[in-house]
Amino acid sequence: MRAAACLAEDGTRPSGTLHNSMSGRGVSGLAAETDEVLMARIRAGDQAAYRTLVHRHLKRAYALARRMCGSDAEAEDIAQDAFLQVWQRRDHWTDEGAKFTTWLYRVVLNRCIDHKRRPAGEDLDSVPEPPDHAPDAVTHIQRRQVAARLRDAQDRLPPQQRAALALYYNEGLSNAEVATIMQISVTAVESLLKRARQQLRTLLRASAQAARDSFEDG
Repeated sequence: MRAAACLAEDGTRPSGTLHNSMSGRGVSGLAAETDEVLMARIRAGDQAAYRTLVHRHLKRAYALARRMCGSDAEAEDIAQDAFLQVWQRRDHWTDEGAKFTTWLYRVVLNRCIDHKRRPAGEDLDSVPEPPDHAPDAVTHIQRRQVAARLRDAQDRLPPQQRAALALYYNEGLSNAEVATIMQISVTAVESLLKRARQQLRTLLRASAQAARDSFEDG
């Protein structure tokens, strides 16, 4: 992951932390500690605790960002930025009953929404994959087309609906946990999920009909 190798030693962040976290070096002795215990150690400047926390949650932060923004490069930047904030703002951390992951997911979601508001140009992630010429290429192509339509439909959802879907279905969180992360009520989460599912069904039906029309026109 590109984000894992982007840290430099500049006095504001631990040297090589993300790279070491992905390789697993320096984390085994603290692996049994809770996130909150690690954060208490991080507040005191413990870089090994920071590496452990990054190693534990970096991939999940990246995966959530990838589902939200649809770009590998943006997801890496967002995940890196979220964990840089953990280190740079460690003095402000207070364990007042809130889980570390609640705060982390909230930071990732906010960064994703900010990225979505910026004008986006085409990048390598938008270039279609080369055709698969294996014996079952037709099956693979059909699956990729279905997956592509689903991703496109999700990208068309409003940011709040997309966030609720990602947290509830992909991260497996409860409505109450999603509500805490998004700082809205449980009722609002339920409403977002209902509207998102309805909108996805509408978009997928329209996409399927457009695909059929293109074949008929040909």
